Amino acid sequence: MFGWGMGKPTKHLVIAAMRNEGPFILEWVAWYRMLGFEVLVLTNDCTDRSPALLDALEMAGWLTHVRHQPVDGEAPKKSAHRHARLHPGTQAADWIFVCDVDEFLVLHRGDGTVACYLDSFDIPFRGIGVHWRCFGTSGVDDFADTPIHQQFVHASEHQHWVNRNFKTLFHGPKDFGSFGAHGPRMKKGRWGTPQERLITGDGTEIESYHPRNSALYKTEIPMITHETAQINHYILRSFESFSLKLGTPSASRGVNRYTPMFFENHNRNEVEDRCAFGYSERFAKIHAEVMELPGVALLHHMCVADYVERLCIASETKLIDDARWIAAMNHIE
Repeated sequence: MFGWGMGKPTKHLVIAAMRNEGPFILEWVAWYRMLGFEVLVLTNDCTDRSPALLDALEMAGWLTHVRHQPVDGEAPKKSAHRHARLHPGTQAADWIFVCDVDEFLVLHRGDGTVACYLDSFDIPFRGIGVHWRCFGTSGVDDFADTPIHQQFVHASEHQHWVNRNFKTLFHGPKDFGSFGAHGPRMKKGRWGTPQERLITGDGTEIESYHPRNSALYKTEIPMITHETAQINHYILRSFESFSLKLGTPSASRGVNRYTPMFFENHNRNEVEDRCAFGYSERFAKIHAEVMELPGVALLHHMCVADYVERLCIASETKLIDDARWIAAMNHIE
C-alpha cells in the first residue's frame, strides 16, 4: 500500500531518508503535511520501531514508506535518494524537496503553505535554494519527548558561515538524472536560461550552481538570505542526543563528522529565533490529528522507549531508573 498511490499525481513532495529516528518522526511528518507536502520516507537497517510507526502512518494515508538496502560500500543516503528518484510517486510529482528529519522549512511569505509561497514569485526559475539557519542546543542538555522546534530557539546570526548550505525546492524531477542530499543533479537539456536557473529566496540567481554531477549546494556568505524562507536546521538537538552520534559515520558519505569540533562549530546560540512558533496553532491541530491515528501514539512511545534505551547504554546508566523510559512505558502499558 502507498500513502498517496502508485504514480498518483501530487503537486509537492518532500523526501527524507531516516534510520532510527523514531521519536522525531511524528513532529516532522506533521510539519510537512501542514505546509502542504506529500511525504516519502525511506529507511534502512533500523533497530528501533520506527519502520512500524511509518507503516502505520502509511496505512492511514499520511505518507509513503519505502525500505531500501544500500549495496556494499554505498552510503545510506545515496541509496535512499537513488530509490526515491525512481519511485513512481516521485516521477509523478511537480515539485520536490529533499531534506532530513532535523530540517524544518519555514516560509515567511504567503499563508505559510508551499503552494502559496511558490505562487508569490513573479520571476521564472527551475528551483529555489533555501538556506539553512543552524540552531544550537539552547542550553538543553537532555533529550525530552517534546517537539524539537519548540525546545530549541537560539540560532546563528543570519550571515554566519554555517548557514552557507542550502536545500533545493525544485520543479520537474524527471528532468534530472539523480538526487543529492541538497538538491538535483545531472539535468537533461539546457541550463542557464531564465526558466532554467536556481535562485535564492530573495530572487538572486545562484550562478555558482550548475546541475552537473559536481553541483555545489552552498553560496558565499553575503548571499545567505532568510528573507522569504529558511530551513531551521536542528543539527545538534540536545547535548545528549548529539553525544549519541559521536564517532559514528555520516549517512551521506560514510565518514565520521560528528566530533567535538563539529559540535563547537555548530552550537550556535547567538540569536533568539522563534519564527517556527508562527505555525503554533496549525501545528498543534495537525499533530493532535496524527496522534489519533490507529496505533500511532503507541508506536511513538515505543520509539521513545527504544531511544532512551540507547541513551542509557551510551551513558552507562540504569534504564529502569530513567524517568523518560518510565513515562514511555506507562503510555505503552
